[in-house]
Amino acid sequence: MPSLRLGIMVDSVVKQQLLHKLVTEAGHFVVHDELLSPSQHALDHCSDALDAWIVDIEEGAALDVLLTASPAPVVLSNSSEHLPGTDDHKAWSRRMVVRLQRLSGEITVPRTARAASVWILAASTGGPAAVKEFLAHLPPGLDIAFIYVQHIDTNYTATLIKMMSAAGHYPAFVACQGDVLQRNAIALINAEQSLEIVDDGTLLANGKPWGGPYAPSIDQVAANIARIYRQRAGLIIFSGMGNDGARSCRLIRQQSGQVWVQTPATCTSASMPEAALATGCVDFCGTPKELAKRLVSSTTH
Repeated sequence: MPSLRLGIMVDSVVKQQLLHKLVTEAGHFVVHDELLSPSQHALDHCSDALDAWIVDIEEGAALDVLLTASPAPVVLSNSSEHLPGTDDHKAWSRRMVVRLQRLSGEITVPRTARAASVWILAASTGGPAAVKEFLAHLPPGLDIAFIYVQHIDTNYTATLIKMMSAAGHYPAFVACQGDVLQRNAIALINAEQSLEIVDDGTLLANGKPWGGPYAPSIDQVAANIARIYRQRAGLIIFSGMGNDGARSCRLIRQQSGQVWVQTPATCTSASMPEAALATGCVDFCGTPKELAKRLVSSTTH
């Protein structure tokens, strides 16, 4: 998750300590700290160094000045009605962390090159070799964001990242809390915990395991992408065991997206492509090389 540079304005030492602890444990940085109210000069001095202010003070002139004069977003907090360790305090902490997560995405998105379309590369047994071959036949600069959903033990994540990054022109990264889908890059979804893609393309971790028998879940990711990107979404199902991805084929097609599969005869395990073909929702079937050529043709024409 991209870290935020935060300023804190509070009216007590207790609040100061609480917010410092919360911010640092959430992976962000406190770059300016004001006890009671800052002067306008302080705001001007810090504006370029801050991504946002966290404010926990009683209403008054200082708050009015900050809300009207600060060029950075202001996150209002109220930690005065509960004590550390109570249920209320835990609920407040969770709310603040989520707000900072969403703010991180909102700030990061304008800095990030947005993709014209999003394609899910879905695979299981035999998938890494097929996906690598597919990527090797893609030219640079297609302006596509790739999401790679591979059924594989998390111990192999680092190897998978190196393998896919070296395959062609699209660097791979492990999708983490607060990341943004980027064009010309591959976001690898791992099995540790489920992720949600929100409307602005930011990834949010909910701390829960993937639902169903597969981790990560192709169906869960594809349903999420179909809802947000609609006709700009695509799904390619490569070699794999089981039927993960079959249900989401219909969702992608209902939103006018594209569903392609690797030719079963070229798969190490053909179960996943065959399950997708059985839905009647597949638009194209080909070898990894043919799938790459089709994507280039559909993107450039």
